[in-house]
Amino acid sequence: MISFYTCQEGKISPSIETTDYVISDQMERKPFTFSPTKCRGASMRKIILIILTFLLIISIFGCGNKNEPNKVDAEPELSSHTEIVEAEPEILPIIAKEPLIKKEKELPGAFIVSVDNHRNAYPQSGLDKADRVYEILAEGGITRYLAVFHSQKADKIGPIRSARYYFAYIVKGHDFPFAHAGGNTNALNLIPQLKIKDLDEIYNSGPYFLRDKSRKMPHNLYSSTDLLLKGAEKKKFSLLPLEPLEQGKLEGGDAVDLIDITYSTDPRYLYTVTYEWGSGRYKRYINGVPHKTQEGLEIFTENIVVLETKTREVVTNELESEIELIGGGKALFFTGGNAYEGTWKKEKAASEFTFIYQGKNMKFIGEHAWINIVPALKNVEVTKV
Repeated sequence: MISFYTCQEGKISPSIETTDYVISDQMERKPFTFSPTKCRGASMRKIILIILTFLLIISIFGCGNKNEPNKVDAEPELSSHTEIVEAEPEILPIIAKEPLIKKEKELPGAFIVSVDNHRNAYPQSGLDKADRVYEILAEGGITRYLAVFHSQKADKIGPIRSARYYFAYIVKGHDFPFAHAGGNTNALNLIPQLKIKDLDEIYNSGPYFLRDKSRKMPHNLYSSTDLLLKGAEKKKFSLLPLEPLEQGKLEGGDAVDLIDITYSTDPRYLYTVTYEWGSGRYKRYINGVPHKTQEGLEIFTENIVVLETKTREVVTNELESEIELIGGGKALFFTGGNAYEGTWKKEKAASEFTFIYQGKNMKFIGEHAWINIVPALKNVEVTKV
């Protein structure tokens, strides 16, 4: 500790010149002063000695400081008026998913294929490349797919199965070449009557289909868009484009996160389809498991249409379904994460389905769609957000 002194009445008394320290009550608190005229010689010499000692100490410590490393200045304190500017968070661009239907079509026209949906047919191939898929009962709670291919080629499609007579009404509405493997008697009679562009593996187009020997019959028949194109060219079938869904945003609707469609509650063949909304599209599940292709690709769609149709089971040689597709009925539409109640109509075999909402054509977001045809809308359950 360094002390300062003052000379008072011939005595050396300590005194401190500062307000930054705490000072004892017994000590006088006054500025440092030095007046040699009021001190005797001895006292003067003592004072001079003390001053010299003090200067020597100062010089020693001063020199020592030269060897100290540079010190980092302390951060300045922020006053109450200091404005703290927080850095703005980086805003990452939203990357929109590409539409499921390509603008530049890879095929000169569309084809429609009857795809197996028996549990022994899992997993299927090519459904992820289809632009539109109709799902409809075949028999006994088992559905079948009518998959439309236009914008993308598919190297493997299947397993391919037989036709039902009401499939022909869907096919004729589009007038696309129809790939299948035979069918029941009603179907085989109706197909030529409606002048369907027929690619039947059993009766007229065998070379344009292949068997996968790693799978068991009848769930092992496949084709490809290239093979079907060769078959259509050989038969000189005209190829037509798939008409796009009418596009636009609608007001209203109910926000819906999950759609469950139950086709069968038979313990021998329980079957429920689920669509889950997220990231601008719907992910498809079968009995709670993501629906994947044989290549491991998950299946998505941009739109879902559910059509209520008159349906009954009849017994001929086997259990069959009869479904009325000419006429109209109630419908549910799911697009953009919202649900809308409407109707559908199909005036004749050669007409496409018309989807109606509030008296006008239904508008969709995106052109890709799965169309589920059901006996009753009560089989559809939705979970609202």
